[in-house]
Amino acid sequence: MTFPAVSPQIVAAVLDQLPQRLRNRVDNALAKASSWSTSTVDDKCTVTVDPDTTLVFTLRDGILATDEDLTCSCLLAPRCLHRAVAVSLAPVAALEPVVVEVDEPVASLSVSLPEDAVAAADLLWQAAGVVLRAGVSGSGAVAQAELLRAVHAARLAGLHRASAAALRVVSGIRASHTGSSSFSRTKTTEDLSELLLVCHQLRAGVGDVESLLGIARREYKAIGSLKVYGLFTERVVAGSGYAGVVTHLTDADSRLWTVNGVMPGGPERVAAALDGPVGIGESGLTHRTLGRSGMLVTSATASADRRLGAGTGVRAVASRGVDWSDPPVSSLWREPVEDQVRRAFTTDNALLFLSGTVAGSTGGSLVVELPDRTIDLVGSCDTAWENLSLLASLAGKDLFVVARLVPDRPSTAVALAVTGDLTLPADWGGRVNLTLDRLQRSHVDKAGDLADQPPPPPVPSPVELLERWLHRVTLGGRRMPAIASTAPDQARLTKLGLTGTAQLLAALEASARAEHRDAFGKPVPHTDDEFILAWLRGCVHTTEFTRSTALSAWLAG
Repeated sequence: MTFPAVSPQIVAAVLDQLPQRLRNRVDNALAKASSWSTSTVDDKCTVTVDPDTTLVFTLRDGILATDEDLTCSCLLAPRCLHRAVAVSLAPVAALEPVVVEVDEPVASLSVSLPEDAVAAADLLWQAAGVVLRAGVSGSGAVAQAELLRAVHAARLAGLHRASAAALRVVSGIRASHTGSSSFSRTKTTEDLSELLLVCHQLRAGVGDVESLLGIARREYKAIGSLKVYGLFTERVVAGSGYAGVVTHLTDADSRLWTVNGVMPGGPERVAAALDGPVGIGESGLTHRTLGRSGMLVTSATASADRRLGAGTGVRAVASRGVDWSDPPVSSLWREPVEDQVRRAFTTDNALLFLSGTVAGSTGGSLVVELPDRTIDLVGSCDTAWENLSLLASLAGKDLFVVARLVPDRPSTAVALAVTGDLTLPADWGGRVNLTLDRLQRSHVDKAGDLADQPPPPPVPSPVELLERWLHRVTLGGRRMPAIASTAPDQARLTKLGLTGTAQLLAALEASARAEHRDAFGKPVPHTDDEFILAWLRGCVHTTEFTRSTALSAWLAG
């Protein structure tokens, strides 16, 4: 069953009303919700617990905004387990930045950090520290509620980047507890380390404050008239509860633009967004057609990340598209690969425009040989994986690809769209949106044997030994490096010449084993930051080491 989304502060508010004896029983009671049933009519969601007990969600704009809007018919309400279980299992609402249309540049806000922002960063740091010490497996409903309470305070203080990272951490914890296939220990480790790193820098007063705060208002500024040509459309399903499609475009100056079709929802929203109208003017285009045609926009507006806006004064009409082999689109493939890679590593634009020869399939990836290097193209969803497997039969033939660089995997990119020696339907415009279109055998001329070649032996990262311990801490908490020695892995890292990495692993174990006792010699809970900082240093080290080695591999060819 699925509960409606709730605001972050709701979880803490509901659990605060429980007496302590019931707070300790929330985690054990979560399994009982599997027998509950829901029905939604307009803005009311009714949850039937048993014949005598019902919960009612009164929704505002599709979410539960206050704890008073959740009522229960049992005698203990509102201090009952039913309400606590419901909000503990419900998805947490993720808010998008406010959209503001402006004609003139607005004055920059002050970047000095007020006291309430520092206090909110400290509250997030403490709540995230509790999660790290307990691990994902030990972070129950109470720990999640405290982190969500800190998220609410962070939003009020303007810490948008940190609060978004914290929401992703909570989503990861809940996915783990429910056994969802969406849980990734790597992704949860990244989210938790970003949350702690941002909070640490805000508390210490170091780094670019504007970047650390994040975006609260997406400002769309007037850019005049613009003629754009569709490149491709990709599927988007975010862990924060948003789904849909994004269409990528270019103009005569080879600048890249996007049109967003992402809304709150799950994977079921993708098909509706793909065939839904483009929200710019009244062009009559859908995202499916825009990705293969063109559009002339007058009084256009765009955000700093070149997302086209849909203000009331914007006008748009459909225009003819351009093949990838024709100007001005073809100029995107003339940029040297080295320059594209440097741009992908140093800016938010990670798209690569590559042309090469298909060399087959290896270990689930499509191998493409460029003039001076070989790259692996991987998929981001089942449809993309199936398409890449079919494209492997084009061995020896040329392929033009749009892909997104994977910064932590050398010579690897996520394939998004392709064109080449294919027999495609006329309305596909000669290109394949790998995450949305589904190739057939008839589309591939003289399709050969699709069997994968044996994958090559994996080449582990030199810092993988440290990375494994960091992931173990994410899952199991502080006790993981305390119950097993890291000495063998330290010795292996030292033998590889990575003495600094070995020292970071040693510091992680030492901080995990450190004991604190009261005046009577009894152990007391750990509240110091040394363990958190040791884990965070390890995360930063592995991230930067992996990115630098991946960049070197790309540039080496």
